[in-house]
Amino acid sequence: MNLTIAIVLIVASALVGIATGYFFRIWALVVIAPVIAILSAVVLRSYEFGMLAGVSVIAACLAICQLAYLAATFLLDARHISIHDEINGQPGEQGERKIGRQHE
Repeated sequence: MNLTIAIVLIVASALVGIATGYFFRIWALVVIAPVIAILSAVVLRSYEFGMLAGVSVIAACLAICQLAYLAATFLLDARHISIHDEINGQPGEQGERKIGRQHE
C-alpha cells in the first residue's frame, strides 16, 4: 500500500511537470514545486509514512516533476532546432526573428 501511494505521487508529479512544460514557462515551477511538496507531505502523512521515507518521496516527486518539465519543453522545441541550419551557414528560424527589414 505504501509503495503504491509513493508511485502514484511520483507519476502525478511527472504528469504535472509534462503539463507545465507544454503550457507554461519555467517560472511556473516556482509555484508548482511548493504545491507538489505540500500536497505530497499531506498525503504521505495521512498514510503514516516515516520522516525519511516521506522526505525521500517528496524529493523524488520534485525531481521527476522538473525532469518531466525539461523533457516536455525539449520535445516541444526540438522540431524547431536543426543542426543543418548551422552547417550550411544559413541562420535558422530562431536566429532570423530580430533582423530588421534593412538587412534583407
